[in-house]
Amino acid sequence: MNRKIRKFFIIGAYRSYGNLARFFMRMFAGILFMQFGIRQIANYDFFSEMFPSMLGMGSEMTLIVMIVIELFFSALVIFGFVTRIAAVPPMVSMIVAEYYLLAGNIIDLSAQQVTQSGVFASMQMGYVPIMFVGMFFFIVLAGPGKISVDYLLSLYFANKNNLNELKNI
Repeated sequence: MNRKIRKFFIIGAYRSYGNLARFFMRMFAGILFMQFGIRQIANYDFFSEMFPSMLGMGSEMTLIVMIVIELFFSALVIFGFVTRIAAVPPMVSMIVAEYYLLAGNIIDLSAQQVTQSGVFASMQMGYVPIMFVGMFFFIVLAGPGKISVDYLLSLYFANKNNLNELKNI
């Protein structure tokens, strides 16, 4: 039994699933963030009237910028193309959203629906931007991993210049 446990931990330490974990985090954060943009496109008329104006832009322009960030940059993160750069705009937009939520400049529509139903009455909207900031910050720090377009491009350029992964590029 002791040998099986030792073998399990040695194999587990040797074969790390770091690349798979980074792939899952990219997919999870990207798809979750993208669905907000899809909702805003589906209900564009409603959101264009209710969306707050931020950073000196009008309400409709702010909504368009957010939709572009939520759809375009999420797709880049999902595919792992220029991942570290593509994760910065969603992270910054969520920091700005959290600032506006804390300042009370955003009307919390979901909290009104939640308190009417009585379910999850203690849930606050401020947790969602912080969650996204954490996920995208992890993606910026950890990088895309080997299951990404970035890695395939690095292999292409390394083979083109007769380099391997272990040499400095």
